[in-house]
Amino acid sequence: MSSQKLNTREQIIRNLMVSIRKEIRAASLFVHTMSEITGMHPTDIKCLDFLSDVKSATAGELAKITGLTTGAITAVIDRLEKIGFVKREADSKDRRKIIVRIIEEHPNNLELVRNIFADKLPNNLSAYKDEELNLIINWNEKLSDIFHGEIKKFKIQKKSN
Repeated sequence: MSSQKLNTREQIIRNLMVSIRKEIRAASLFVHTMSEITGMHPTDIKCLDFLSDVKSATAGELAKITGLTTGAITAVIDRLEKIGFVKREADSKDRRKIIVRIIEEHPNNLELVRNIFADKLPNNLSAYKDEELNLIINWNEKLSDIFHGEIKKFKIQKKSN
């Protein structure tokens, strides 16, 4: 392999790493901006985003995706339930377990967020071939796994100290 190709690949990887950090910062800022617009806590928005994908989850699952304790997530669920975004239901298999379901027909100013993604992202994605979209999906899944793995390692180290 020539030195030129190595340098080019190294530069591409470096550029990719910069673009990943840039995307993460922009996504974080976006959530905080939506928080300001809606008057909701950023964690509440993250939970609603997760619930919009899965439709229902336990408090434990919500705690896991946010990094909060189950006690803290109870306050999030209380807030979301109070403003009509979610409802609690007893699990049909285990009455001790509570399932949190998103109320999809709720009219709200989070519709603004959905409209941004419903309009802009599909327009941008239309320029990519199916194979490229599958590559992006694969990359996002692997990156998510890396993040979760590092979080788990950190928590294990923190507990052992």
